Amino acid sequence: MRLVKNLAFWVSCCRPHKIDLRAVFYTPDLNNTEITEIPDIANSLGPTFSNNSSSNNYSTKFQGFSNQAENQHLKFKSNNLETYNNLLSLDELRDAISKSHDSAVGPDDIHYQMLKHLPPNAVNTLLGTLNNIWFAGNFPPSWRTSTVIPIPKPAKDAADPNNYCPIALTSCLCKVMERMINNRLVWFLERNKLITPSVCFRKHRSTTDHLAYLESFIREAFIQRQHAVAVFFDLEKAYDCTWKYGIMKTSIHSVM
Repeated sequence: MRLVKNLAFWVSCCRPHKIDLRAVFYTPDLNNTEITEIPDIANSLGPTFSNNSSSNNYSTKFQGFSNQAENQHLKFKSNNLETYNNLLSLDELRDAISKSHDSAVGPDDIHYQMLKHLPPNAVNTLLGTLNNIWFAGNFPPSWRTSTVIPIPKPAKDAADPNNYCPIALTSCLCKVMERMINNRLVWFLERNKLITPSVCFRKHRSTTDHLAYLESFIREAFIQRQHAVAVFFDLEKAYDCTWKYGIMKTSIHSVM
């Protein structure tokens, strides 16, 4: 099996490129100059958030490696006849909407409660629109836009722009479609045993599994009168600096 053309389109389109910064709760202080105006606050936080996820944070050696690797374009090939490439169904849409939590809205101001109370004919219209996006590739430009809310980190200096976590609020409609596609992908990966042994972001699994394993490991060492050695480490900005190309390449090779 090969990664689908539709999935390739979705991955390429689902990268927000426009950022809308609204008011923050604290006033950052940049270069010992107090900033009070919202546009100035945005202008100080925006470059900081952008820099945190920049490839400039990679080591010189890894930058050379990644630049060379990324010269090879990822090839998504599919005849679009796979079952996970079928039209999105009404049951999938209803399930995705019903499992949505009442989180904050994105730039389009469409709330999940609005979607949950749509009349049947409106739901059918929405399904047709999503299938047009899925099959024809008519991705709404507004879905590329997210509202970024800066949240100050606990017990950190609120005057430093580096001490804010950006929370991106995207369209609820976009997230509903994302959930529908994700359910298909998870089903396919789990069914074909293509996910490495892990508990991250998988149903019926959590960090408790790792804690139980660690406890069992320690108890077994006590019983056998042996030493148990554990190493814990924290990677700074691990999520921000994730090598996306490497993840996509590994994913493609795992299903080809």
